[in-house]
Amino acid sequence: MNYQSYSDTICAISSGNNINQPISIIRISGKNAQSIVSKIFSGKVGENKTITYGFIKENSEIVDEVLVSWFLGEPQGDITVYNNYVGEPLIEINAHGGMIVTNKILELLISNGARLAEPGEFTRRAFLNGKLDLSKADAIHNLIMSKTRLQARNEASKLKGSASKVIKDLLKELSLLIGSIEVGIDYPEYIDDYEEDLKANSKEDINLTRINKLIARLEKIVKSSETALNYFEGIKLAIVGKPNVGKSSLLNAMLKEDKAIVTNVAGTTRDIVEGIYYLDNFIFKIIDTAGIRKTRQKIEKIGIERSYKAILDADIVLHLFDNLNSEDEFDLDIKKIVQENNKNYIKVVNKSDLKSDIKWSDDFIKISAKNNDIKNLEDHLLKIYSGFDFNSEDIFATARQIKLFKESLEYAYAAREEIKNQLTYITAIVDLNNLFDTLQLIIGNSNREDLLDEMFKNFCLGK
Repeated sequence: MNYQSYSDTICAISSGNNINQPISIIRISGKNAQSIVSKIFSGKVGENKTITYGFIKENSEIVDEVLVSWFLGEPQGDITVYNNYVGEPLIEINAHGGMIVTNKILELLISNGARLAEPGEFTRRAFLNGKLDLSKADAIHNLIMSKTRLQARNEASKLKGSASKVIKDLLKELSLLIGSIEVGIDYPEYIDDYEEDLKANSKEDINLTRINKLIARLEKIVKSSETALNYFEGIKLAIVGKPNVGKSSLLNAMLKEDKAIVTNVAGTTRDIVEGIYYLDNFIFKIIDTAGIRKTRQKIEKIGIERSYKAILDADIVLHLFDNLNSEDEFDLDIKKIVQENNKNYIKVVNKSDLKSDIKWSDDFIKISAKNNDIKNLEDHLLKIYSGFDFNSEDIFATARQIKLFKESLEYAYAAREEIKNQLTYITAIVDLNNLFDTLQLIIGNSNREDLLDEMFKNFCLGK
């Protein structure tokens, strides 16, 4: 991202680009924000943390009637206002909605010396001015983009710095480990007494204990974060089974719409149909697959091959049975694939409203998709995920953060092997320093422009 300058004054619409919205907010930030706004605003120039009423004018012609919020000073204490968020003078113009008027105000600001902000530039300036670190910037972006209340709650909890604290605690433990090893390298004559004091009757090498503790925490963070990201992005659920057991009917019952064709002809669904299913605080990406059976039709064979792939890609496999027909070789084939790939597996009997002589065991969930009677299934899906702690401080649910934690783990694993072999303590220090630097990248203690470009490019304009 080619930022022209971090010292000039920027502006952007921060309230979105809906054509007929009732209110628009135009944000201006930079050292010349006050003088630029004063050129087009006919009301009183406000003091810090005040709102004033007036008109935006082009020459003598009124463009709009507005309220202007002024954040011009440098507040003390907790972060409570926007210019503390950005770290420089910030003004917000609250105008009537409608893109004609809003764009005209933006045009006037630019013609009087401001420039259009890049995506995420307000938050980037807040980072560069030391008002937040990258973990908080991640939280702000994720809060805006949250798809469920669970995700929003998790990201909101990080606005007070809980994510930063986790990283700083890890860095503190890592610093103790690096210091301990460096003492042994620089002053080998003292290491025996030093180690004895630290071990305090423990038979295990204190450095190995420390690295194992660090690895355990990093592994927990990666596992929790990957699980949470999966939940937030959508849990992939594949509906599989023989033809005409009611897969498409179940899909339609879950989505409450006729997404899939429902007929009595076996093999109707020849392609994979995807839909988004919202259940309580969870998002499920549903895949309705072609029925699995022997077939000579080329198109249907392609659909069946895709069904097998869907099973491999899914987080949950929902195996649907017909209440009137017991398990056969094709059902056993599906079950084998699921078990070999260690998938969450749910066995569901459809058409429970029809009388049947088959005795289904208790591990089968009974539903009637045709009658929209799927509550038993919904309760079971919620039960699967009820034990996960979405409020855990160990959740860092962005791909960027998870990637860096995984890189950190690789350095930690290498350092552990080198610590075990005390002849390679010097190379252990190299890996531990790389681990330290990688953890620093998560909160942004780095001057790497490419890191910042990647971080802020997905932010919206005006944020």
